[in-house]
Amino acid sequence: MFVGQRYFDTVIFDMDGTLTDSVPLITQAVAEVISHYHLPEQTPQQLKRFVGPPLRIGFKQYLDLPEELLDEAVEVYRRYYRPRMTQVPLFAGVEDLLRRLRSEGLKTAVASSKLEDLVRDIAEATGLSPYLDWVAGTQEKAGTSAENPADVANPQLRRGKEGVIRYALQQLSPSGALRRAVMVGDRVDDYQAACNIGIDVIGVSWGAGSREEFPGAPWVTSMLQLQSALLATSK
Repeated sequence: MFVGQRYFDTVIFDMDGTLTDSVPLITQAVAEVISHYHLPEQTPQQLKRFVGPPLRIGFKQYLDLPEELLDEAVEVYRRYYRPRMTQVPLFAGVEDLLRRLRSEGLKTAVASSKLEDLVRDIAEATGLSPYLDWVAGTQEKAGTSAENPADVANPQLRRGKEGVIRYALQQLSPSGALRRAVMVGDRVDDYQAACNIGIDVIGVSWGAGSREEFPGAPWVTSMLQLQSALLATSK
């Protein structure tokens, strides 16, 4: 029986490419946007760039869409994505990992750049909800922007990953005491948000990102490695 103290007591997971194998669906939805506007096709690797950042930012940065088309592009994407989003599978070993973390007394949450209602629907449909203490996503409020760093970092506004993680941590620790928390994700936005907040971060190899997006951070290539890292007694 384990009698020591775990190094981490709180784990915040990204969803897409970390818990759910949703990269193929996301990239196909982006391909629908590209087709809608008769833009040049992108390679599978190029399409993976859209996994992680907010849609408007991805469309502006990687498709060079003008501001006046961004809202429509998001709707084109969601028309394809929403009817299929609850059908995405979990990566092998995810349920066993979450079950083990819960049995060891760790708090767990999902923090996603998706709209919160979508994140909750996906968590419920895929069977993640029973293993999570909180599910958090972004909000779209008038007068706020995913391109404004202050809005992105604000846990009340939650226009980006950093604010969503801060919000999830607040829900798990209402007293405001910073727990021994770690962020687990597959993209650079997970890494940057964790660094900005001042919590640890672990990158996973099975998503859309690369080792280079997690400089100086642990990088795991299997669920077993991830479980060992999360249940370690020291870093």
